[in-house]
Amino acid sequence: MTEHDIPAGYGELITSPANPTIKLARSLHRRRMRYRERAILVEGTRAIETAADLGVTIRALLIDASRADSIDAASLDRLQERARRTLRVDPHLFAELTDTEHPQALVAVCDMPEVNLPDDCSFVVALDAVRDPGNLGTLIRTCAAAGADGIALLPGCVDPFNSKTIRASVGSVFALPVQPFADPNAIVDGCFLQPPAVVTTDADGDIDYDAFDWSQPSLIVIGGEADGTTEKVRTYADSVVRIPMSPAVESLNAAVAGAIIAFEVARQRRSFR
Repeated sequence: MTEHDIPAGYGELITSPANPTIKLARSLHRRRMRYRERAILVEGTRAIETAADLGVTIRALLIDASRADSIDAASLDRLQERARRTLRVDPHLFAELTDTEHPQALVAVCDMPEVNLPDDCSFVVALDAVRDPGNLGTLIRTCAAAGADGIALLPGCVDPFNSKTIRASVGSVFALPVQPFADPNAIVDGCFLQPPAVVTTDADGDIDYDAFDWSQPSLIVIGGEADGTTEKVRTYADSVVRIPMSPAVESLNAAVAGAIIAFEVARQRRSFR
């Protein structure tokens, strides 16, 4: 199937890099442009469907014109009904819209979500200088699965609307509130009805993570990949928990540590029983 064989019902065929929608989509790989345009790129049917189901506006649905037959037709029809416009894009031009070696055949330009954490939280995970977009996306997905009320981003974290973060979250960035904060006090003051335990993690912590009482309102701070929680953030901690591990290993990946603790919170609260 060539690009000219794709049914016209799937939109106008775009071959020029000067097309305004193509220029916008390419610009959204830069953080400054995302926040200026209040728009993001979402790649893949599953993530785009999740965004649409959660009320995110799809400004434009962009299809690799040479691979439209690789997309589930029913899903594509549903998304086309919900998008403001649909465009078929020349495959060489489409390749410039994504930052993966083997991109999926569908990309959407969507409105940037405007979602803040609720003010009655009891379980928030704060991330301190988590700079890897894959780790951030995985943490967002994991915390959503564990029933957290939201993710708080402390200074130094990567942008949650980075395309790599969105992919790693598999759309969970649209399901779980993610909000930046200046420090843990701002999170406590803005999101909790009663003061939570502010808990950080460290290999030399005072108590094993599974011996801590997570039934109380809790703000859990997970530090970055290189140095863990920053010295400034550690001054806010009420408790420091540790994850026991073999002495042959110095530390855990931030996403793994976050997952272990988040699901211990869920276990103690019997969130899924």
